[in-house]
Amino acid sequence: MESRTAAREAAFLLPHLRSGMRLLDVGCGPGTITLGLAEAVAPGSVAAVDLQKNLVNRARVLASERSVHNVSFSVANVYNLPFHSRTFDAAFAHAVLMFMGDPIAALTEIRRVLRPGGFVGLRDPDIGGTFHVPTTPMLQQWHDLRIRVRQHDGGDSSRGRHHRELLLEAGFTRAEATATVSTAGSLEETRRTASFEKVQLDGLARTAVAEGWVNHDQLQSLGREIIAWGERPDAFSAIVWCEALGWVPD
Repeated sequence: MESRTAAREAAFLLPHLRSGMRLLDVGCGPGTITLGLAEAVAPGSVAAVDLQKNLVNRARVLASERSVHNVSFSVANVYNLPFHSRTFDAAFAHAVLMFMGDPIAALTEIRRVLRPGGFVGLRDPDIGGTFHVPTTPMLQQWHDLRIRVRQHDGGDSSRGRHHRELLLEAGFTRAEATATVSTAGSLEETRRTASFEKVQLDGLARTAVAEGWVNHDQLQSLGREIIAWGERPDAFSAIVWCEALGWVPD
């Protein structure tokens, strides 16, 4: 996650940001994207929130190490943001909406803290537009398991394709959508992709085992298969990322 940057993950949003803006980063993770957003709006400021305290603490350390002072990090839930209404000029949510059981409520809360004329940028992967080659039955099992667990937890692995619809339903007056593709086609990139997906598998393990979809031995085999794919000289993967901007009525 710390390899993420605003220049790449928020490229669709950056042209709309201006010096002096106040921006909200929802689901900031370890803060690497946030720090780039802070640079884009300086001398404005960024308030960043995440549910996981350990990630918020890591983000604070990174901000200190990089001497970025126009940013603050706090633990908060997107359904109940700790900010007054009409506080921010812009908001950003990267790989957040896909996990939301009630995306309309989440977007409505984000809209509440945006000023009239403000906007939000959303970015989520569409797992239906993801592939790994060469594929194997076990890699396909991992693909299906990821979708199944996310759905069980109330999320939607294909939510990105519905961004425009969701923004309009949440009361944004206008919505525009685009898509980009991220790829892994070198040994360094496939290793990094495999490592990240192995971490994802570890995170989904408890639910998958509790529901009886896989056992511990199968999880171990899946993990080895993911890592082995990353070492293949012919490995290649691509992920479609859906992006959208939604504007608050003036």
